[in-house]
Amino acid sequence: MRKSSLFAACLALYGMHASAQELAGEALRAPLDTVTVAGRELHLSIGPGSGLTHAHGSAWTDFYAVSDRGPNIPCDESGKVLGKEVCSKSEVIFPIPGYTPSIYPLLVQAGQVTLRGEPIPLHAANGQNFSGLPPELPKGEKPLNGQLQPLPFSPNGVDTECISALAQGGFWIGEEYGPSLLRVAANGVVLERLVPKGTAAYYQGSSVPVRAVLPPLLARRKLNRGFEGMALAPDQKLLFVALQSPLANPDDDTAKNSRIDRLITLHLDAEGNFAGMAGGYAVEFPRIEDFAPGEKQKDLKLSAMSAVDDHRVLLMLRAGNKVAVYLANLDGATRLIGTAWARPDTHPSLEEQNDLAKVGIQPLALQLLWESDDAFGKGLGKVEGMSLVDGKSLLFISDNDFGITGEKSTVWEYPLSDEAQRLLH
Repeated sequence: MRKSSLFAACLALYGMHASAQELAGEALRAPLDTVTVAGRELHLSIGPGSGLTHAHGSAWTDFYAVSDRGPNIPCDESGKVLGKEVCSKSEVIFPIPGYTPSIYPLLVQAGQVTLRGEPIPLHAANGQNFSGLPPELPKGEKPLNGQLQPLPFSPNGVDTECISALAQGGFWIGEEYGPSLLRVAANGVVLERLVPKGTAAYYQGSSVPVRAVLPPLLARRKLNRGFEGMALAPDQKLLFVALQSPLANPDDDTAKNSRIDRLITLHLDAEGNFAGMAGGYAVEFPRIEDFAPGEKQKDLKLSAMSAVDDHRVLLMLRAGNKVAVYLANLDGATRLIGTAWARPDTHPSLEEQNDLAKVGIQPLALQLLWESDDAFGKGLGKVEGMSLVDGKSLLFISDNDFGITGEKSTVWEYPLSDEAQRLLH
């Protein structure tokens, strides 16, 4: 379908952009700290926009958002912030090394977003706060403070990017470092951390239990492209989790060019705890020239998910100023767990495939629900969180990177057309 006719179809399905509303969100822009890095003064704000979920079992006004690892400046991007590059490519500056990744309870009502409680810091049962500093992983970053001095690695370090709230209280949170999954109590206590098989040794000294139960291939996540999308089925029995980008399988060059991402599902017990792996599936990204002309394939990212039922989820993809939402159906898709495609020694790998049908793989069926135009996508900002609201609208939240470059967190609500609502039901 040509882009013009595709866009027209999207407008018919989803409704005109004019129906979208940016909500007042001053509470999401509160000051955090003023710091000096390499002689440059930075005025930082809170950064709650890395993930978003409805508070299951509560009114549709109640949501939770999550911050990421805290204010940080990748050294290869330091020139944009500090006027010159001040450190090496493998290093990252953490202007507030003691920052604790936190959950933010949100109230969305009457056209505005406010905090409905104090932020909930992630911490261990012994009271030790979690850190945004990285664990000492084979493919990891080296942390520096604002004076460009080395910082210690942290076995409790997380780069939190997605969140789901359980109806009985508590959360599941996905993060990018391991990548790993955190089971979190309602008060922010991290009950356990699930990591890929073969990687538990990298978390020695952690103040929470670490279980290596996730597929080992996940450890080949591209740097800063770990778990980014998470959704909880309405019946609370299945957790959907997706990587932001294709795995570096077997190498980084593969990740740059591949269009094959992965989504996994986990069984949960009646208390919301991990009860075993349920499935693993291929997600075939659009070609970048069709999705966002002028961008590169490696720039296309899966940034958020929201569940419709126990086999359908909404996937939010973005690249440049383009944002699109797809309805993904697991029914009929090839289950990869237990196959050669789940093993690290399979060559060529799944990520190297150009034609999945030729190797007998059926990816998730994707149906485009809505896409922005470039101008409207730019207005959204760096959108990283999304929640389906009662099957009637979508709520988005953007990540402001703690205001390092002056960005502001924004929240937008998009009413779904009657046709789109019928499709989801």
